[in-house]
Amino acid sequence: MKHIFAGWISKWKDFTARRKNADGNRSPNFAALTVALTLFLAALFCAQSLWIPFSRIGNLYVRSVGLAAADAFAVFASSTGLDTVVPRLRESFLQAAGLTENLAWDARYFNRRQSAVSASPSAAETATAGGTSSAAAAAGASPETASSGAAVPDTVQVRRGRVSPRAVHSAENPLRVYVFGDSQVYSLGIGLSRLAGKDSAIAVDYLPVHSSGFIRQDYFSWNQKLADTFAETAYDAGVVMMGMNDYQNFWTDEGVVAVKETAFWEEEYKKKCRSVLDTALLYLPRVYWLGMPLVKNSTYAGHLAYIGRIQQEVAAEYSPDVLAYIPLQDAVPGAGKPYTDTLVTGSGKRLKVMSDDGSHFTVEGGQLAMRPLFDRLCADFPFARVPSAHLPE
Repeated sequence: MKHIFAGWISKWKDFTARRKNADGNRSPNFAALTVALTLFLAALFCAQSLWIPFSRIGNLYVRSVGLAAADAFAVFASSTGLDTVVPRLRESFLQAAGLTENLAWDARYFNRRQSAVSASPSAAETATAGGTSSAAAAAGASPETASSGAAVPDTVQVRRGRVSPRAVHSAENPLRVYVFGDSQVYSLGIGLSRLAGKDSAIAVDYLPVHSSGFIRQDYFSWNQKLADTFAETAYDAGVVMMGMNDYQNFWTDEGVVAVKETAFWEEEYKKKCRSVLDTALLYLPRVYWLGMPLVKNSTYAGHLAYIGRIQQEVAAEYSPDVLAYIPLQDAVPGAGKPYTDTLVTGSGKRLKVMSDDGSHFTVEGGQLAMRPLFDRLCADFPFARVPSAHLPE
């Protein structure tokens, strides 16, 4: 084998030597051949993830051609075993660097080509005549079965047994709240945590995933992440904030293009919203859905208003006993008020509530925006002593 490789190397050196011109430089054809060969080999070794750059092409039809080419490379690389080389090297690197549990490197949730695995049946398929989704019905039904007749996982039964919506909460037995969603959750999660304060009767965990949303579960699978998280840890309530990145066309599971601001897009978007909500409601007794913020850019604000209207229609399908829609704009900048970067506190101090990009809250802005949710949590759950909100000074 050693002699074979040595022979190949010798032949390649002879080949490259013949491709030099009189000045000793490589010819344009040879440079092009080298680039093409490099790209071809890289495509074979990276076939499992080759679809990722193609999936980010804006034009859906060009994207479909690229994805078809990626599939062709993937089939060949899989049959030869070449597609296992890079994943093994990646896994070895992550283990050596101690990054296997870091969410940003976790391949279980990011960049999953297949449809995300939902822990719940689709609400669109099992909605009752009254409009209540399967998860909403299941939340008040027997732990053994959902209204659709599908068996609830054993882990869900265990968690429901550990989490009681009527338990009296205190600093020793805090209300455990999980806030999840797109990048806006960073300031909102911290804001709710600051409102509650240290050693409070409300304990807040939060997970922001930049550029994520209800659609493009191939980019980040919220369904799988929620199922894994809630199977490991019991929470009393969940808070979801998504939609900032959802104003875009997308492919449906049936391979049909859904074009935004059409009736078809709206119905398909509702299905995606229900899927995530249903997954959360299988594990949680109550979920709070945060509305879209008011942003500085008027065009973007119009897009978010459109998303917010559809989300409210979905929220209205669920029982208010398990799902509550909380408008953020009622607190920042205030109901019916125009966009502003700053607000005046009760002490007369001007407080910056929106970051420089005009789209994301500051931490202090997140604190104020989450005040209605904080008050709702205090009203919906029993406390030995009602928590006081710690507002920014």
